[in-house]
Amino acid sequence: RGTSIGQSIFDSRTSKTYHERIEFPLNCSNSVNLPQTCPENYPSVFQPQESSARTCPDYFRWIHQDLKQWKSSGITEDMIERGKPSADFRLVIVNGKAYVEKYNKPYQTRDVFTIWGILQLLRLYPGKVPDLDLLFYSGDKTMIMKRDYKGLNATSPPPAFHYCGEKAALDIVFPDWTFWGWAEVNIKPWEETLRAIKKGRERIKWEKREPYAYWKGNPYVAKDRVDLLKCNLSDKNDWNVRIYKQVLPELLCFFFVSLMGSAFIN
Repeated sequence: RGTSIGQSIFDSRTSKTYHERIEFPLNCSNSVNLPQTCPENYPSVFQPQESSARTCPDYFRWIHQDLKQWKSSGITEDMIERGKPSADFRLVIVNGKAYVEKYNKPYQTRDVFTIWGILQLLRLYPGKVPDLDLLFYSGDKTMIMKRDYKGLNATSPPPAFHYCGEKAALDIVFPDWTFWGWAEVNIKPWEETLRAIKKGRERIKWEKREPYAYWKGNPYVAKDRVDLLKCNLSDKNDWNVRIYKQVLPELLCFFFVSLMGSAFIN
């Protein structure tokens, strides 16, 4: 496909030069008014050994589970177009190139790491990634609800990839690659985090640790997390659980406005 204003191009072509370890940063222009093209002179990675397994891993069954909604109808261009309002960006792969069209500004840099991850796949497995046309939403709450696509006159739901899912939704769960390194919330790349975890576990031996479950995070992005708060220490109960709320200041403002807006509407 051709490129247009608001689209980004990431060329994944690679050479035959082999390196023991190379990662490919996303060093494209930040311009939103012009097509963005990554340099073509990125080095390539070494070819990994092919797996001798002739069967897919057991977890591949979830691919069929997640896509069963479209098994009989297939996925059409119309479904993709109708899904745009629910998506932050659209990613199309054609002949080893990734094209991105952005619709909404995702929270911080969540979209960047998803695009970066796709680039890793294209460079690590040149010629093996098929042509794709995918919609992505990078928020915290599911968007494609089953209740909206039931009844005699219901349309087919758009296929939208998302970092989370639930029984009441049709969002297709996709890995949240933000955690390769999320600068805004000070999450380091996984290898650095793993080293820190290994170092930290040596401070106290397992047999000397207190039997407590510990959780810290934002409880307001999912109902299950709100329910989790009920397990915390109280005047009456102690289930050996310590739960701590952690909400960024800008999100507190967002939740306040959302709640107040709902109150005014009601």
